[in-house]
Amino acid sequence: MLVANRNNGERLSLGDRWDKKELIEIRSKEKFHCPVCKEEVILKLGSKKIWHFSHLAGGMCEYEYDRESEYHLSGKLQLYSWLKKQGIHVELEKFDPQIRQKPDITFQLKGQKYALEFQCSAIPEPLFVKRTKVYLENGYIPIWIAAANLIKRTRRNVVSVSNFLYLFLRRPHHTWNIPAFCPISRQFINLHGVFPISSQKTLTYLEVQPIHQISLNQLLSPAEKQFPIIKAWQAENQRLKSQYVLYPGARQNPFLQELYHNRLSLLTLPSEIGLPVFSSPYIETPSFIWQSFLYLDVFRHYKKGDLVKYARVLDSFNKRMKRGEIKLRNLPLAGQRDYLYPLAEYILLLTKVSFLSRINSGTVKVNREIIFPSTIEEQIKAEEEFLRKHQSKITEALFK
Repeated sequence: MLVANRNNGERLSLGDRWDKKELIEIRSKEKFHCPVCKEEVILKLGSKKIWHFSHLAGGMCEYEYDRESEYHLSGKLQLYSWLKKQGIHVELEKFDPQIRQKPDITFQLKGQKYALEFQCSAIPEPLFVKRTKVYLENGYIPIWIAAANLIKRTRRNVVSVSNFLYLFLRRPHHTWNIPAFCPISRQFINLHGVFPISSQKTLTYLEVQPIHQISLNQLLSPAEKQFPIIKAWQAENQRLKSQYVLYPGARQNPFLQELYHNRLSLLTLPSEIGLPVFSSPYIETPSFIWQSFLYLDVFRHYKKGDLVKYARVLDSFNKRMKRGEIKLRNLPLAGQRDYLYPLAEYILLLTKVSFLSRINSGTVKVNREIIFPSTIEEQIKAEEEFLRKHQSKITEALFK
């Protein structure tokens, strides 16, 4: 930990500028105590490791800050200094007795309290959600910044986002964002826009900026970054579908079995099934699966000119979800929104690509049939034509 109480009760923060001789002098005259448990702590001023306070062996403090890595300590110090240089009154490791939590960094801006957490290792999801909820209920806006080593880039605009990293996903204004920081390179890494392909693989715009080139306002309110998504979405979807079919346990996959029993092939699904929608992060199940279920349960039973009630679409989705065939994500930082948004966005997108037309808020009309290609070659050609025709509409819906 980086902060301790002196004999007179004052906080001594190692995030402030100190001369080593001065700290050695203070250490020779007085003891230091943990601000939380009040037990004695030792000030360590080594030449190889970051200066820090450490509990005595056998201590009973509930906050295990002694186990923080050099990576974590360095990141906290750099973020603390970064905020101070912007003229912000900031406090390091300030324990709030009312909520029994000690954020890495706290500060106020325009009367609003913020709690910044630089998280370097995975913690249980319930703990992450609980801490976030406590902050929100007590007037803090939580800012969770992930360690850069939690981000795994696989290809251009393709990143592997773990279930834990998805907890950092937030929605400032109309854009998705995951902020990360690397204390080694002293760089912020931002994922702008998150469009999941599978449960972990996602399309995004990965932006890297030196810490001195980014402001707090840019962190709190990042600008939307558009990037060419359609071709990448098509390629990654085809790659994922091929993996599903070639997986050793494919014959036992319930989804593939259902397609087979309905004389459908995953590799020849039409372009209207598996479309990207802005709010798709709320659904963990890949889009081509949950949208296939909607076709099987709802749309295949209607002909051109028929009216479809949105309530039936919602009922299908809810039944699949209750059976565990569609899984949702917990996004504690993304505000009060849920799976109803991607579902509504998908229906709206089907009107934009002329399959449906809107009658009223709860009813749509079928304009044409969905044609299933006979071969993979036909599917590829049909999808290229579909995307050429509707690319601008799909992109506009993703980047509003």
